[in-house]
Amino acid sequence: LQEGKELHCVSWNKTGAEGSWTREGCTRIGGDALHSICNCTHFSTFAILMAVRPIPESFSLTVVTYVGMSVSLVCLFLTIVTFLVCRSLWSVSISLHLQLSICLFA
Repeated sequence: LQEGKELHCVSWNKTGAEGSWTREGCTRIGGDALHSICNCTHFSTFAILMAVRPIPESFSLTVVTYVGMSVSLVCLFLTIVTFLVCRSLWSVSISLHLQLSICLFA
């Protein structure tokens, strides 16, 4: 089992037209990172859900994220400008690349 994650045995609880997963009546009694053994007190639709605890962000990861996004946006902007300025190279392929660049920039 990976750090920061825990597995829960659950069953589907249908109430009216809607439903939700519930841990009532089901417990995880064994297993490892690849297999789980659940014990439930009733018949229903069952699943194993993974609860992910938030991992504290590190400063270096935040810096790399913002620097990488900034560089990517600048490069995409320059790509869009280049496609718009160089009309002599205009073709269907360039048009598709321009649209893709605009979508990625947005």
